[in-house]
Amino acid sequence: MPMGTEVEDVAFDHLLHYVPDVPEAVRAYSEAGLPAHANDVADGFRNGGWRLDERYVEILSVTDPVAVRASRYARGLDLLAPSIDALEGPAGAITFAVNVTDAHAVARALRARGHQTEVLEVELAEHGMSFVEVFIVDGPAWWPFFITYTPPRERSLANVPDAAFERGPYDLAGMVVTAPAPHRAASELGALLGLEATGHRVPLPGCAVEFEQGGREGITAITVTGPQEHASGRVLGLDIRGTP
Repeated sequence: MPMGTEVEDVAFDHLLHYVPDVPEAVRAYSEAGLPAHANDVADGFRNGGWRLDERYVEILSVTDPVAVRASRYARGLDLLAPSIDALEGPAGAITFAVNVTDAHAVARALRARGHQTEVLEVELAEHGMSFVEVFIVDGPAWWPFFITYTPPRERSLANVPDAAFERGPYDLAGMVVTAPAPHRAASELGALLGLEATGHRVPLPGCAVEFEQGGREGITAITVTGPQEHASGRVLGLDIRGTP
């Protein structure tokens, strides 16, 4: 129940991995044992991802800065700019989305707690869906944004056959965030999400968030589990760590 609301349950939705070239990143993910796909370019923007179930890692890039300025993605990319600028290189994880049942209610609760927010409503008529996103513009650049889908994500995926996407042998267990003060950063994220932090860990359903000591505050790794030899390596600014 983020920011003390009484109407919301929270769950991990997706992680955003910003890259210069989506097909290159897709190949790197697949070679690491995480089968990924690339979508077509649309309005100067391209994405793809590693899809698990309702959860996924989104791989995204701007292919035409002029075209994207006139598209439905323009304002969202503006709001993501601080987290992109905070990267140490040209690629890396920038933020993540948290699924809620009523993003507008979350926005009201955040504002009541003194946060500055921006609400985006995006229509994807070609996919028969829309979504509302709530960004916190006065928090750390890596902090999550909240998202509500219409129809809800569970309903949208209910009739999608298992063979529609390949998840591979691994599951996403968590993400790693470095921070100068990990305990404080965990406590602040826990308070934001209405979840109790335990030490340096916030038990976000679908993808726990672990904090480690580091000079730069940001998302640096994902952890995965699987029945085979654990995946490991680095994919365009993002570490992949196998865990039992």
